[in-house]
Amino acid sequence: MALDYIALWNEQHEAANRQKQVWNDGRSFWEDPANIRRFVDRLLNGDRSRIVDQIAAMQIPPGSTVLDIGAGPGTLAVPLALAGCDVTVVEPSAGMRAAMKEYRAFSGAPEIREIPSRWEDADPAEVGTHDVVVASFSLALDDIGPSLKKIDSAAKRSVHLFWFLTPPAWTRANFSLWPRLHGSEFAAEPTADLLWNCLCQVGIYPDLTVEDVDKGQRYPTEEEAVADYCRRLYAHDDRQREIVASFVHERIVRTKTGFCIPGSSKTAHIRWEK
Repeated sequence: MALDYIALWNEQHEAANRQKQVWNDGRSFWEDPANIRRFVDRLLNGDRSRIVDQIAAMQIPPGSTVLDIGAGPGTLAVPLALAGCDVTVVEPSAGMRAAMKEYRAFSGAPEIREIPSRWEDADPAEVGTHDVVVASFSLALDDIGPSLKKIDSAAKRSVHLFWFLTPPAWTRANFSLWPRLHGSEFAAEPTADLLWNCLCQVGIYPDLTVEDVDKGQRYPTEEEAVADYCRRLYAHDDRQREIVASFVHERIVRTKTGFCIPGSSKTAHIRWEK
């Protein structure tokens, strides 16, 4: 009997969602002002080499219409607009949309059309069709089968999806810390190998390119690193914060520009032509 990859994706994603709902404080990670500020600061002042590499890999001609799903603070949307593309974003987080406006104003990019919605809830008539559809590390989608078909239907020319092939460094830390903090195993989001199989299951047979990521996580201070890990791990009381602080202190290294927790992972660029 053939494996139902779509069911496997949905099961893993739902487990990760349930875990977040149990432990968060009523505010989404993507709506937390501290998290949003870190994203914006990285865009304004950090290393943009990964963004440059992603845009180069997609080879989107100027003048193309581009739909960016889960655009966040405009990580790809703003550079694509600056490169002469007509960009529309689907982004549910009001905080992230505000951050994108800040990044766009700072960069001098032209207007970007916004659809304030989850991809699963977005009206296809409002979304329309675009030359190119992109989704960069924003694929924690419900009911993955219809979501992928909807992505394909929105594209006239090509689709580019970026997702984690192995858990990123901060997520791997969760596997060891989560049981100590919360007394249960950590439930991670499904990875790109499963995503590729889901696409094949719905009749889409994409290309896949693997990228090695070996930059680690960078912070201005060790205290900021501890605070970031505490936010991601929902560590609230003194015992939990002490566990996280000890973990960070054992791994963090000083660099010329601040501090770094070394780590490596693999990401995937999944793409197909229409």
